[in-house]
Amino acid sequence: MADGEARVDPAVSRAKFERELSNCLEQQDHLIRRGIWIVKSEFPEVFVVFGTPNMTPAVALFGAIIDFSEYDLLPPSVRLVNPFTLEAYKANQLPTVLKRAIKNPIPLSPEQQAMGINPFETHLMVAHDDLEVPLLCLPGVREYHQHPAHTGDPWLIHRNSGEGSLYFLLNTLAKYGSEPILGYAIQARVTGLLQSGAPE
Repeated sequence: MADGEARVDPAVSRAKFERELSNCLEQQDHLIRRGIWIVKSEFPEVFVVFGTPNMTPAVALFGAIIDFSEYDLLPPSVRLVNPFTLEAYKANQLPTVLKRAIKNPIPLSPEQQAMGINPFETHLMVAHDDLEVPLLCLPGVREYHQHPAHTGDPWLIHRNSGEGSLYFLLNTLAKYGSEPILGYAIQARVTGLLQSGAPE
């Protein structure tokens, strides 16, 4: 098979894409209340913006481009993007790392403890360095299943579980990314002194 050659009939992928989109649009009012706005959908991609429904004033926190090319032989690809420019975030630009609690944490080594790792939480957005585009480390996401660390967890095991569906992805991104944001962290920073003219 030549590089770039489709392995799935595009008409099949398009039909499955339309079904995924239709399932979410039927729940659009509920999604909007959760700060999930499906802004644009044109096969094979959906562009979604995630707002912060639990803080005032609310903000558009991040966007996501979800690519259903060759779905569902392959799971969808997910990239977090700036909601205004649609440029993919690098790890050091992420407005959220999607923290998820760990129910039964594994004890940390002294080295991990020294690094300040929290054994009770994990980040779903991971990268090897700050300048890398991070991947969503979650079963049902193409980048997860294509990563060498997850060769023992193939997509076909998850394919019929609901993981990788558009609703599953939107729910996960909101649950760990935008809904936990409750307010602003204000930091005072002095960058200089304002001086009036001294009297003569």
